[in-house]
Amino acid sequence: MSDKYTFNKHKDIAEYERIVSNSKQGTIFSNTSFLNALNIKYEIWNVMLGSQIKAVICLTLSKDKKKVILSDKIIYGGIIFNTDFSRIETKRRSEEFNITEFLIKKLTRKFKSIEIQFSPEFKDIRPFQWFNYNNKNKKGFLIENRFTSLISLNEKNLDNFLETEVYKNMETVRRYDYRAAIKEKAKLTISKDLSVFIEFYKNLFSKQKKVSKKYLIELQKELNNIVKIGKGLMFHVEDKIGNILYTFFYILEKDKAFYYLGAGNPKISKSWQSVFGHCEIFKYLNKKYDINQVDLEGVNSPFRGWFKLSLGGNLTQYYKVKI
Repeated sequence: MSDKYTFNKHKDIAEYERIVSNSKQGTIFSNTSFLNALNIKYEIWNVMLGSQIKAVICLTLSKDKKKVILSDKIIYGGIIFNTDFSRIETKRRSEEFNITEFLIKKLTRKFKSIEIQFSPEFKDIRPFQWFNYNNKNKKGFLIENRFTSLISLNEKNLDNFLETEVYKNMETVRRYDYRAAIKEKAKLTISKDLSVFIEFYKNLFSKQKKVSKKYLIELQKELNNIVKIGKGLMFHVEDKIGNILYTFFYILEKDKAFYYLGAGNPKISKSWQSVFGHCEIFKYLNKKYDINQVDLEGVNSPFRGWFKLSLGGNLTQYYKVKI
């Protein structure tokens, strides 16, 4: 069956966006408006069976276009299926397996190296595991299991937050932090001024690595672009006298949101600032935008994993492959 597929440069952007929007594997990070806002260089390809598009893939490439690379600005990517959901699962799974095998064959022939990070909805990693399985003299894919935390906001009203399942699912210490913030009259505000975040971010990363002025200027411009296309929101947590304690940048996608970036005030901090901020953002997004799920974007280091999972989310696996 794989011999009947064709691998083609995709040209119809409207059709591509429709597929991304309707597919389980499609996310905002494959949306062309979002990629353009971040000044990402990409190519879109498809897999066709006759006149039917069975899958699309958006590739971020090296400058010489010989390598498929990851961008630290893009959380998820990879294969986006356009298969028939009305088919029984066994048939659809088999078809998607064949499409993936075909794509692997085409991509490994076309590019010198490949690195892709899939969305959590890309479930079947076997074609990558089995590539060159019977030829031990040839390279196979390195497959990394990665994890994120998904917060369900399916309750219709989160206003009385202390009575919600979201609150009750949090660790005891996080519930205490949230109540402490309420007691201290903390508040959440929305800001279109990204300069405070950039200043906090610069200080945060100066402790870990050198961040150039050029990088910070580009980052601020890119985040502003995301706000302009209606896909990004900047939030501030303030204490009762108006000091900004923490900044959060969230990305919107239909009924889902992603925590993208955050940074705190290097001079003033409270133990509750991050917990309060996320919880109030959950309430706001649910009420204003009908968001019913938040992806906290990775729990792949000990401290981040411990904190984000303590907010009560579901531990969810996704994959990164490299060859």
